[in-house]
Amino acid sequence: MAGCRSTDSRSVSGKRWKFSICTVRPHGQQTVIVVEGYFDCMRVHQAGLPWAVALMGSSLAVAQERTLLQHFDRIVLMVDGDAAGRTASRTIAARLSGRCAVSVVHLPDGAQPDQLSHTAVRRLVENLETYDGRRMP
Repeated sequence: MAGCRSTDSRSVSGKRWKFSICTVRPHGQQTVIVVEGYFDCMRVHQAGLPWAVALMGSSLAVAQERTLLQHFDRIVLMVDGDAAGRTASRTIAARLSGRCAVSVVHLPDGAQPDQLSHTAVRRLVENLETYDGRRMP
């Protein structure tokens, strides 16, 4: 299966921890793609990018932040292309910037990762920019 719930059953702000973290960490992957929900996570996995995890919302809790920074060197944010998602991207990127490499995937207005084709998901990830707007090397 593309994803699974974390073995960490603690709640974070009243929600389940992170969807799919258990499939990414064991593979020693240094990059993680952070999305909002289950279906977004599964779509990214289906697109051939199995290192996606879901926040289960558009906010990053302190415990989630700690885990991401502990396990990954590069964090790719692929949240929804709506106003809440764009605000979340800016807020999360600002919090993580300077502590790890942060990239933001810019989705089309109103789009969600689970609504995109596999090809579109891969192309968006290939065209990443760092938080400060520079192209990723």
